[in-house]
Amino acid sequence: MNIVIKRGAVMRLEDMPFYSIFLDGFVSGPAIDSENHRYSFDHHAGCIRFCTTSCCLQAMHAILLGLEPSNYTVYCNDVDSDVCVAIWCLLNPTRCKEPLAEKLINAVGKGDMFAGAIEINGVKKIVEWICEPQTSSIRNGDYEKLSDEGLKPILESMLHRIDLYVNGEAAVEFSKQQNNEEFKVLRQENGWALIESNDPHILSAVWHAGFERVAVIRPLADKSTAVTLAKKSDFIDGFPLEKIYEAFNEVESGWGGSSSIGGAVRNADGSRSKLSIKKITEIIDLVLAPPERLSTKPPKKKKKDG
Repeated sequence: MNIVIKRGAVMRLEDMPFYSIFLDGFVSGPAIDSENHRYSFDHHAGCIRFCTTSCCLQAMHAILLGLEPSNYTVYCNDVDSDVCVAIWCLLNPTRCKEPLAEKLINAVGKGDMFAGAIEINGVKKIVEWICEPQTSSIRNGDYEKLSDEGLKPILESMLHRIDLYVNGEAAVEFSKQQNNEEFKVLRQENGWALIESNDPHILSAVWHAGFERVAVIRPLADKSTAVTLAKKSDFIDGFPLEKIYEAFNEVESGWGGSSSIGGAVRNADGSRSKLSIKKITEIIDLVLAPPERLSTKPPKKKKKDG
């Protein structure tokens, strides 16, 4: 099985070669083309996040339902935990039903589906340890500038950690894991909060702190800003992400995501949004403004009694 990393790439299914598997947004939306052996395991575009399983769960289920991945080329545009666990499943199809493997796949998969709003199986710290090669690179400000080749060592390191865990050999290494759950609330108005954090997995801590609608920002060295827009679940009202994406795309193309989590454009050079924090806040507030605040017509004069 071949693995191809093309950072930030988004391709059309019909333009890709036969015997291809596309992970987590490389092709927008889940897709099955059995005649040409092309499959997209995605839960970002055109999905209801609540009931569309994550990339790694789709990969595991496909394997259990008969997919034999050894002759395929796997394409990804990032190497986060969901993608890495999906790749591990595709590399180890006969091991997906092992108890520790299944426990990890479900924890990562459902954790990613629900953006950390539900802790699965009590293995949150194990998942953080497996993700540490990527999260450390993000905290150090290196990750967004890594080339496709530069992402491969991170993928390999995370796959190695998954092997250690599934083989029951992770205890010593895991004990060294540090807790980095830190975030700063910059603003809390109009039913949503603006939060700054350099931890890409901070949403779990944010939800547990009581927030339900957030924009999480992470300023980058190139002066762009990584932005995650999220609500705790599809059952939280008052934060219509599809409308918010549309509003952002009117001033900067590339914003998008699923029904409960999404965010800023991801450029091939690793940069993110060029919008200022003030502009980001204004756009969200404008979408959330009640109809009377959006009206450009002057208010009608009240008739005097008598």
